[in-house]
Amino acid sequence: DCSSRDMRVPANAKSSITRVIAVVSGKGGVGKSSVTSLLASAYTRRGRRAAILDADITGPSIPKIFGLTEQARGDGSMIFPVATRTGIPVMSVNLLLEDVNAPVVWRGPVIAGTVKQFWTDVLWEEIDCMFIDMPPGTGDVPLTVFQSIPVDGIVVVTSPQELAGMIVQKAVN
Repeated sequence: DCSSRDMRVPANAKSSITRVIAVVSGKGGVGKSSVTSLLASAYTRRGRRAAILDADITGPSIPKIFGLTEQARGDGSMIFPVATRTGIPVMSVNLLLEDVNAPVVWRGPVIAGTVKQFWTDVLWEEIDCMFIDMPPGTGDVPLTVFQSIPVDGIVVVTSPQELAGMIVQKAVN
């Protein structure tokens, strides 16, 4: 019985993440990354520790929003996120690429595995709330996130166009 099987994986053993919020939509270009960035920034301004996991592997925009240009580093056993000027730890595929303009042309399982590694292999340390910037739609990455990571809540982002509303409703369903 697959419905009773818990497929969640623990975060990095040296990390403590209290709450996870996924920011989703059914359609691209509606402002998910902007909303994710604003939520993490507002949370930080209130004196809490926020982090951003950029799960939009083929369209990673979180580093650009925060002006991050340095690459994430690792020590062989874990990866260290890059912090924004206000101290928000961020992990994104663009922080691993030598050329941020190079396309990420990977198959679904590799993309989903990368997102899972961002959860298990990144040293997040003490985080009150992690915001996950999801790719649009209902493909491999959203399925992996919702099956592998203990998501506490979801923020749905849409725009007022009828078409966007219809597509987002499908994703919510």
